[in-house]
Amino acid sequence: MDKAPDEMGLRLKDEGIKEELLDRYKYAQEHYAEWIEAATEDYQFALGQQWSDEDLATLKEQGRPAMTFNRIKPLINLIGGYQRENTARIKVSPEGGEDLIFSEVMDRALKAVDKWSHFNYQLGYLWDEGTIVGKSFIEASLDYAKDPIKGELQFNLIDYDIVLPDPNNKSYDMNSGDFVIKNVKLTKSRLKALFPKKKKLIDGFTADTDDEVENGLGATLELGPDNDYDAKEGTVVQRTTQEAQEDDAESEHEEDTQFTLKEYWYKKYVTRYFCVDPDSKEPRGFEKKAEAEAFIANLPGQEVIERTVPQVWVADYCAGFILQDVKSPFEPYYSGFPIFRYIAEWSPSAKSEKLRTQGITRQLIDPQKEYNKSISQNLHILNTQANSGWVGYSGDLTDQGWRDLEKMGAKPGVIIKTQNKDSTLREILPKAPNMGQIERRQMASEEFKQISGFNPDLLGLQEGGTDSGRAISLRIKQGVMSLVRMFWNFRYTKEIIADFILQILPTILEADSLSKILGQKFMQGYASQDMPQGLTLGHLQAYLQMISDHKYNVEVSEQGQTATSRYETLSQLIELSKTGFGLPPSLLLDFMDIPNVEEIKKKVEAWQQQQMMLQAQGKHPAK
Repeated sequence: MDKAPDEMGLRLKDEGIKEELLDRYKYAQEHYAEWIEAATEDYQFALGQQWSDEDLATLKEQGRPAMTFNRIKPLINLIGGYQRENTARIKVSPEGGEDLIFSEVMDRALKAVDKWSHFNYQLGYLWDEGTIVGKSFIEASLDYAKDPIKGELQFNLIDYDIVLPDPNNKSYDMNSGDFVIKNVKLTKSRLKALFPKKKKLIDGFTADTDDEVENGLGATLELGPDNDYDAKEGTVVQRTTQEAQEDDAESEHEEDTQFTLKEYWYKKYVTRYFCVDPDSKEPRGFEKKAEAEAFIANLPGQEVIERTVPQVWVADYCAGFILQDVKSPFEPYYSGFPIFRYIAEWSPSAKSEKLRTQGITRQLIDPQKEYNKSISQNLHILNTQANSGWVGYSGDLTDQGWRDLEKMGAKPGVIIKTQNKDSTLREILPKAPNMGQIERRQMASEEFKQISGFNPDLLGLQEGGTDSGRAISLRIKQGVMSLVRMFWNFRYTKEIIADFILQILPTILEADSLSKILGQKFMQGYASQDMPQGLTLGHLQAYLQMISDHKYNVEVSEQGQTATSRYETLSQLIELSKTGFGLPPSLLLDFMDIPNVEEIKKKVEAWQQQQMMLQAQGKHPAK
């Protein structure tokens, strides 16, 4: 009789979180299964896999061509290029005048994070993936390779089919939901690198299943003083020395098997204690009631308020075991999920995820298939017309002669043998081209343009066109308007990520490292009567503390307008200035794509002031 798991030394303390994780995973997986299947078809189709295996086999058997003229990929490249050329960086703007210096400091910090994390580069491909299948994901993480203390912020794209957000969340922002699950396939060596304290347990994984008995019995973990899976952390698996030696012999093959790691980000609701900060008049939170009471001990009229607030945790589950269940590395600065999504075409009220979330590929599949089929069939007809076949008396050639003729002289036509002795061997005359097939292809091409809404024609690239510049401009605007919803969604995604970066700056930056980012020239530029030395390390430390305490009022958004609209505005301002209407140079500079534009504006303003002083002294200003 088999022993029960408890009798074999297996003890699971994480049953609660494990059961919750698996229930939510099953629910989310069923909810997104249809969409993932459709998205996979969209992705493969957009990259050029536009014929099914069954159709290809049938056409090959019939000797017919299967042509693929992928019109979707160039369209994706066109839209992706437009996005990159017209993207705007994230900027921190003050909500009030008192936030101006703080905003400029944080703005430069965001630019530095963007530079070292290649954030905008990753955003370009986030746009591409979402445009193709409907939604895409990007994940933030801390890399401790270069900075083992603070860590370095990184962003990485995640495959669309491995992220399962909370299906009950109908908001665009995933932080409005209760959980996000990410599925990844990892080898044992990678798992041990991520969870070094669980090496003994991971060594025993034998199969990519959720059976803790099967995988637990293979673990090279023995009860003893070096047990890293104590009762407080989770699971204890008892092993014999013989079993450990057998597993060591098989360790050289551990890279052959990958194991599914379920990364479960979830909200745990905890009690926090709040009181009002007398300086900022903002609420200040404490984990323990005693800490809050000590804070207000000498503040008359203050009271401690108890509230339940969400706190983000992450549990990692693999091969039937919870490998860790800890607070998010971004707590307490950021109580949200470090996975962000972009949705291209979003219909929140749709009844299914397949209809709710779509990219541009979905609506173009049918016209693309029709286009491919019409061209392939037309090519087949042209081939058969060019060599339609042979007809003749069966006795004109030997059996081998007929076989050679069929093989060498009749593809893709036919061979017709008659019983008429007076018939001579002759070639079958081809018919005229099929105009119906030509019209069919033209109709498919036109439908493709109308459905896509954004194609080269709308960018003024029509061959032989004689349209005026005004007409071309209107056509471009029409094409851009079809992308407005997608750009709005993408802008919102960037704002969500930017707010995350701003909130976690105290975890990745110290006052000293922030001063190096700003530079001495920038910091000394704020010298005034109130701040004779300009910005100091003390100011920077105070700013980081303000973020930690959530005591700031700034607006995080994209800077300015797109390059296209900026250029159009600049052109109109230049035309206005030609009429004699005086415009300040700084206004024109605001709409120019010039590096270091703020520095140039300061020099222009200084020059203007100098000219005004010369004029006031009766001297001739320089022209």
